[in-house]
Amino acid sequence: MTGARFSVPPAASRILVVLVAIQALRTVLPQEYDAYLLYFTAFHPFSGHELDPVWLYGAFTSVFIHANWPHLLMNGLWVVALSSQLRTHLDGMRYLVFFAATGGLGALAHAALNWGTPGILLGSSGAVFGLLGAGAHALLRGSDGRSRPEPQHYVQYVLLMMIINLGYAILSDYRISWEAHAGGFFAGLALFPLLRRRPAAGPRP
Repeated sequence: MTGARFSVPPAASRILVVLVAIQALRTVLPQEYDAYLLYFTAFHPFSGHELDPVWLYGAFTSVFIHANWPHLLMNGLWVVALSSQLRTHLDGMRYLVFFAATGGLGALAHAALNWGTPGILLGSSGAVFGLLGAGAHALLRGSDGRSRPEPQHYVQYVLLMMIINLGYAILSDYRISWEAHAGGFFAGLALFPLLRRRPAAGPRP
């Protein structure tokens, strides 16, 4: 990662406020109403082992819902650390679209790789891995620490992230969706070049 000054982009700060506010609301809601909230915002596309398309929107709303405070804290710390490193590339609406899209595409990857399996998916870890995917473009440097990375550096980075991803899954006894993480990561790899903010062109000589 770069040695740039630590500063969380405003868009990332707003997302963190929303995540905390939603979790605080869940804390004070009666259990019945909290169950309704989860039902309409979490991702559960399979009913009776068949896809129910009406619930596909949950792939994106579920990114903003967490199981508990430790779950939110873990993802929030990653958002702070990674967003600070990416602040010159992603901010404002670009960041919001990137966060929601990578998290949502990660959830859809989970559904595709667990087709017909009932269950509830929630949390922004797919978006966190999307930010890690963006890091392959924005944070990697060559062997001298300054030049552009070579192809093998990208391959090594992707392999390292997938090893970490599988390690998370194994340590959690597969209660964490490695599929959503991988989907978010590769979505971040693909979307970052399209959404990144290009530096303003300097004056011509």
